[in-house]
Formats: sequence, C-alpha cells, structure tokens
Amino acid sequence: MINDEFKQLTAYTRYDGIYLAIIWTASFACLLGMTILPVLAQFSFLLSLSSPFFVAYRLKIFREEGRNGVISYRRSLFYCVRVFFNAALIFSLLQWLYMHYIDKGRLVMMVTNVYSSDEGKGVLTALGVPYDQFISVLPEAFQPYSLASTSFVYALILGGICSLFIAALMSKKKR
Repeated sequence: MINDEFKQLTAYTRYDGIYLAIIWTASFACLLGMTILPVLAQFSFLLSLSSPFFVAYRLKIFREEGRNGVISYRRSLFYCVRVFFNAALIFSLLQWLYMHYIDKGRLVMMVTNVYSSDEGKGVLTALGVPYDQFISVLPEAFQPYSLASTSFVYALILGGICSLFIAALMSKKKR
C-alpha cells in the first residue's frame, strides 16, 4: 500500500469511525432512556445490531468511490478494523465523560432497580450469584474508567470478529 492510498484509507476510516461512534452513543442514550420510555430498549438493541451492517455499507462506499470498485480482503479487513477501533476509542471517551461528569449514580440505580425485581433476582440465582454480593460490587463495576475501558475492549473484540466476516463479504477482485 503506497502512502497516498494509506492516507485515503485513514481519512475514510476516521470519518466512518465517527459515524459509528454516533450510532453507539445513540444506542447508549436509548439504553439510559429506557426507564422513562421502555420502547427505547428496542431502539438501543436495533442500533447496536445495525453496527456491522453500517460498516459493510460504508466499506462498499469506500470500495466504489475510493478504490474504483476493487478492494482486496486484506485491505477490507484493515478498513473494518480501523473503523471499529476509531469508533471504540471515541465511544469509550464519550462514555467516560458521561459517567464522570453527568451520570452521578443514575446508571447504578437503574441496574439496581432491574435486579431488585423478582425476575432480576431469579436471573442472579440461576447464575449462582448472591444478590447481596452483586449489589455490593455494582458501584465498582460502573466507575467511569472501568466502564469505558470494558466497553472499549468489548467493542474491539466484537468489531474484530465482525470485521472478518464483513471483509470476506465485501471484498471484490478485478473481473
């Protein structure tokens, strides 16, 4: 890959990473708003589920506009991994900012309320986790650094796995 092609790929992945981070942020906002309007939980799930399809769509645009309709598997994979990395970095930063400056314990209270119900306690019992131990560890798990770093790592892992399949489907050789 020559320098100009690398710059072009980097520019596309930066913008597409920002767009994907916006989708993930909207999904997180819907998750937070589900206590007010329960239908937002479905929107949160659908936005999260749309991530691989969005990356595939943006890869197709890059392939057609930036690569004249031809892209190798290796370059497709590099593109997808970079998009997921950029999105994960931006989203985890936004999530950290939210948890550090805005949340003030609302997310912990939301999770506590969910698991205080009979259904939530049943899930914990099925998993073999005592309710009191779960509730005592919960505030530590939702510290801004731990939540942001955990979401960053999960986004990278899931993005890397999705990238393998997206790149395989969207790569296109010369005819």
